Amino acid sequence: MQTFFTDAQLAVPKLAEANQILRTCVHCGFCTATCPTYQVLGDEADSPRGRIYLIKDMLEKGRPADAHTVKHIDRCLSCLACTTTCPSGVDYMHLVDQARSYIEQTYRRPLGERLLRWLLARVIPNPTRFRLALFAARLARPIAGLLPDRRLRAMVAMAPARLPPVSRNDDPQVFPAHGPVRMRVALQTGCAQKALDTDINDATIRLLTRLGCEVVIPPRMGCCGALVHHMGREAEAKAFATANIRALMAVPKLEAVVNNTSGCGTTVKDYGHMLG
Repeated sequence: MQTFFTDAQLAVPKLAEANQILRTCVHCGFCTATCPTYQVLGDEADSPRGRIYLIKDMLEKGRPADAHTVKHIDRCLSCLACTTTCPSGVDYMHLVDQARSYIEQTYRRPLGERLLRWLLARVIPNPTRFRLALFAARLARPIAGLLPDRRLRAMVAMAPARLPPVSRNDDPQVFPAHGPVRMRVALQTGCAQKALDTDINDATIRLLTRLGCEVVIPPRMGCCGALVHHMGREAEAKAFATANIRALMAVPKLEAVVNNTSGCGTTVKDYGHMLG
């Protein structure tokens, strides 16, 4: 893809990175075959290729994001299915992350959207608040149709009918290996998972200890930062990443970090780029 960034723009590291990513794209459209939003909506702007064009136009012109661009970038699920089919190896993940950060800085969302995004950023990364919100959603289900915002109605409808019991295995502690210790690992227990499905962490601990791993749940290790990162809240995402790195560095003789949530794992593996 041909780009037209000025020399002054290319002196900005993030724009230089975006330029390199954009120039990798050859417009082939293979990504549309695996993009779920394009398959459902059939709109070119809701495909990775379409979003790349929107991002290119926005960044090259240095203009504030408009509602049209924001709508189609917001619809991206960041599933990264497109990257598995791209023959050119376009780094779509970092390009769309940069677009979201740019949107957060230049676009003023309607009040309802700002309040909803603020609420999500404050509730979901905190397991206690998230459980309370899920409990409130259960109570609100009979009157969900009266809620003013369709997104709130949808979230209430998706809330589980029953909450899993709180697992004490998520508290900071050390689980000894069954038999000789083969490895000492840290398990990142996540945030939403602690509220939605506690069995996953419990099963992970049982499996690792049976395989001879000593499993550490580090103190002060929390949300990976994926939620706020995908909202374009770069400073908040970096704060989560920094806190987690410090928590891991405080664990002596650690040999590996285990993560059993795909979205969180992708974010944690990208900490180097995020903080670079």
